[in-house]
Amino acid sequence: MAIPSPSSSSKFSLLLMILFISTLSSANLVLKVSESTINAICTKTLNPSFSKPNATNSSDQIHSLIQHTDNPQLKERYTSCSKNYDNAIGDFKQAKKRLIKGNKNGLKDAAATAMGEFNACGENFRQAPVDPSTLQKSNENLLDFCSIILVMTKYLP
Repeated sequence: MAIPSPSSSSKFSLLLMILFISTLSSANLVLKVSESTINAICTKTLNPSFSKPNATNSSDQIHSLIQHTDNPQLKERYTSCSKNYDNAIGDFKQAKKRLIKGNKNGLKDAAATAMGEFNACGENFRQAPVDPSTLQKSNENLLDFCSIILVMTKYLP
């Protein structure tokens, strides 16, 4: 049994489809987002102050805890976390700049670095004495936020 030869129009269609697919797969798609777009998106979320302001608020909380704790071990841990949070806030600023420039990999790297800072802070409180503040919950929220960013970068072009 002979296999029918494709017509010239189907060959042309196939060629166009191959060219289209190869163009899409090799295209350097860039997503550029303006700061106003970021603000518009954030203001429409359930908790617009969840991200960077949350990190800033937590950092302020840590500074207050350093000043008001009498426990030298907790004071040392809070001081360590303060450094982590300062670094993470800088990472968030870099993430925002990279998102605006359309640098998906840079955004992912900055979010991962911030996540590392929050993880390092959280590790400080895995042993006694117990931290009586809400810092651990704030830290977990920020880890969740970084995780969301990391997942979102997988869907960016």
